Amino acid sequence: MADREFVFGHPEVQKLLRDNFILVAADDWYQRRQKDALGQFFRSVADQGPRKGGGTRQGRYAFTASGKLLGFNNNRDPRRIIRMLEDSLLRYRALPAAERRPGAVRIPALARDERDPRYARSVDGDTIPVKVHSRVLKKEGDSYAACEEPETGMKQFQHRGFGVATDHLWVKGTELAQLTSPAPPKNGRKLPTALAMRLARFHLVDNTRGEPSHWRRSEVRELELHASPLPGPSPRSSGNSFRVRGRFHLETKDRRRGYEGELDGFIRTGPGDNTLELHLVAVGNHWGEGPYTRGARPGKNPLAVVFTLADRTRTEDQIPPQAARWEKGYWEADRH
Repeated sequence: MADREFVFGHPEVQKLLRDNFILVAADDWYQRRQKDALGQFFRSVADQGPRKGGGTRQGRYAFTASGKLLGFNNNRDPRRIIRMLEDSLLRYRALPAAERRPGAVRIPALARDERDPRYARSVDGDTIPVKVHSRVLKKEGDSYAACEEPETGMKQFQHRGFGVATDHLWVKGTELAQLTSPAPPKNGRKLPTALAMRLARFHLVDNTRGEPSHWRRSEVRELELHASPLPGPSPRSSGNSFRVRGRFHLETKDRRRGYEGELDGFIRTGPGDNTLELHLVAVGNHWGEGPYTRGARPGKNPLAVVFTLADRTRTEDQIPPQAARWEKGYWEADRH
């Protein structure tokens, strides 16, 4: 099973990286376009490898702090990346000692105003980051369970996305404020249209096998998400609590890909900045695949998408949503 393991889940890969490398994760869609020091540095490294030029630079690079490429890999076979990492270490150790000593290269911090503003995505004061996890499920009677990778028959069963996939949803604090201003009716009100469409089009997707195809506005066949007040203490003392629930039906024109189900959960807003709670779960049947998510299970199968509040102080939770590459379309999902 080693050749089918997730490459960074392989214990030997983890040990090599932990003991010998400093890990950096980035989205080359941004770096290969950026006209700033960060983009220039990335392109200078990538141009030493097989993916130089104007197209994608996606891959795994081993390089020195000065930007000297030591190795490149872009496949999912742990054995091949282990070989690349070991070869990169040999090349590094063959460098002059002056290049390998601590502090041999000092990189100044890149101020925000020095970044290419066209590709700067950051969690500003009004942005609330939400962690999004998706996972394929299986039916067990009247309930669901995680769909684990089968021990046999993988050659016939082409699906590979049995783990948890992660993305981020960005919400504006002003959008949540619309739920309480003015005072909500007893039967609640619809989630702000831009937020509901952003959630559905860009996050109710099957990304368990790679980059998903996002939904077009015309592919949102049904989307009714309501926020209803939950009983509790007075809002002045403890904020507001809402149950968010509703149905969704997303489907391409040719009906070859779709996702249909229900979303349920809650949002609690408190009097302070650090008292927000959010937990939403979407469950339904998904079918079909996109250009980069081949190997879907045949037919309609259960898929869950879970939304929980992220910790905005953690670097990993400031990673922009995959769909935020199209920034205007992401924030204005109801218009574009």
